[in-house]
Amino acid sequence: MTDLDELRRALRAQESLAPDPDAVLAVATRRIRRRRTTSVAAVTLTVAALGAGAVGLLDRGTAVVPPATLASPPSATVTQPPAAGKVPPAAPAISLEDSSWDLTMWAVQPHIETLHYAQNHSYAFTIESRGGTAPHSALATKPSTADRIPHPQSVMWQDGPDHWIRVTTTKPVTAPEMLALLGKIHTTPPMIASPLKSLQVPDGQQVGTFTSEPETNTLVLCPPAEVGKTPLDPRCFSLTVSLTGRAADGGYPQDPLPVHQHRTLGAYTIEIDSSPAHAKEALTLLDSVQLNR
Repeated sequence: MTDLDELRRALRAQESLAPDPDAVLAVATRRIRRRRTTSVAAVTLTVAALGAGAVGLLDRGTAVVPPATLASPPSATVTQPPAAGKVPPAAPAISLEDSSWDLTMWAVQPHIETLHYAQNHSYAFTIESRGGTAPHSALATKPSTADRIPHPQSVMWQDGPDHWIRVTTTKPVTAPEMLALLGKIHTTPPMIASPLKSLQVPDGQQVGTFTSEPETNTLVLCPPAEVGKTPLDPRCFSLTVSLTGRAADGGYPQDPLPVHQHRTLGAYTIEIDSSPAHAKEALTLLDSVQLNR
């Protein structure tokens, strides 16, 4: 795998766990050192590509699988986290249906669901669905006219009593252009043919975050009380499936998960990080992984 692949994985996993952009960059930098890489260009490109998602990750709410329009009734599972023993978890029940934007990744965790899109390798478009009450600056309902969109590159609205949606983009769109994009957001789950088919979640562990992209899956498992916290608790596990490449060289100082193990399965490398005390459990988890191809 390339250094940019590793950086992308580190940024995305950390983004959903710790939405402070400075923390995201700090963890990414540590991961780069772990690969013995000093590519400033890779950092710049990846942060730019994820900018829309990182900028909007404030005011965290509770778990949500919301409808995309106000007219749709709230989902019965709107406050439920990803199934603790189900990997991979279900994709978010929301997506952008516009052929000019390519879905690059979706992510779920108990407190947020996120979808990242890209256009011409230049612009990012991010949809976030969250539980609870939207920030005061959010609109009361989904905008139906362009004059209700004061900031076209970032739009938030309350989508029901207990859930809200934020849409951000790095593309310099006008209010009418953003309104047209909002009209293409529907409740169809996104489709990505990612490699991970299943694994055996250890007792006492819950899905903390899961990301899906065409050739990579990233999974963090933690005890329920530790899900969503940062830094990761030493009882957590961090697992990645990606096309076979160079395995990591080792941990960094104060890394709570310094033990790195990996195996090759077909065209893919499966990597897992754990604490020394849970290295044996990590190896069992590693061996339980099954792929789609």
